[in-house]
Amino acid sequence: MLHVTNGDAAADAIRASGIPGQILPWRDVLHEGPVPAGLPLRELSLVRAGFIASRGWGDVDEARRGFEERDAALASSVDEDEVVLWFEHDLYDQLQLIQVLDWFAAHPRPGLTLINPAQYLGPATPDQLRALFALRMPVTRAHLSAARAAWEAFRAPDPRGMEAIPGAELAALPHLASALRRHLQQFPSTRDGLSRSERQALEGLAEGPRTVGELYVASHHDVEEPIWLGDSTFFSYLEDLGPLVTLGEADEFRQRTVALTDLGRDVLAGRANRVAAIGIERWLGGVHLQGRAVEWRWDEASGRIAKTS
Repeated sequence: MLHVTNGDAAADAIRASGIPGQILPWRDVLHEGPVPAGLPLRELSLVRAGFIASRGWGDVDEARRGFEERDAALASSVDEDEVVLWFEHDLYDQLQLIQVLDWFAAHPRPGLTLINPAQYLGPATPDQLRALFALRMPVTRAHLSAARAAWEAFRAPDPRGMEAIPGAELAALPHLASALRRHLQQFPSTRDGLSRSERQALEGLAEGPRTVGELYVASHHDVEEPIWLGDSTFFSYLEDLGPLVTLGEADEFRQRTVALTDLGRDVLAGRANRVAAIGIERWLGGVHLQGRAVEWRWDEASGRIAKTS
């Protein structure tokens, strides 16, 4: 039996539960960096390794080896009696899930099962994980169809494809529609050029400076939203905001002090536009946003992606 899950915390928890089988952590932050269309898994993994190294999140050679080992373990899963997919309800996990399901749609096998709870796996107790394992469901054609449609749309250069997938098609994966919507909210807003995560970070500084660690907690004030953003990725957002914030020095990044600049206050108040003021260089799935004018923005009024040029 092979268990595929979102990362090391969940893998450790599953291992501690005593459930038999090998465990494969997927380990990729797919909501950040290029995930372009048209590349098979091996070539896409090379792109992802290069991106991870470019952000300073790991050595490029180590990242490549990690992806090679991961992808080889997935390919060898044909030898297992059962493959169990353990993925949570948030954006981070849902993107991993549709990537893995898309691969299995192209490499069909019996004995593929799914655990997709509205809860976090890492903090779960052994009893809770054993209960989830007992309730695992067979992966059906409906699961594979939803994943394939979503993965193709996520990797496309036109993000409107994610909005065009019928809700009934996504319904087999009950957390997927909300995850894709949350991804679209990471596009620059038509109001101020900020992504939703960037705005939440700046709002957390409105009353004064905070450490990165304090700001990370403060920016997750929406209790209705699953927490999907790691603190290292959050810190990269602050670095990219450049002239909108200042970052103090400290030995550990979570202890660095963050403060709004005058330009940051202007952007937060809607008097200036983040993209026009400081430019952007970012991939969201298959969409490359760059420069001081971008083609795709999130329109909060309509709740949809808008083409602006």
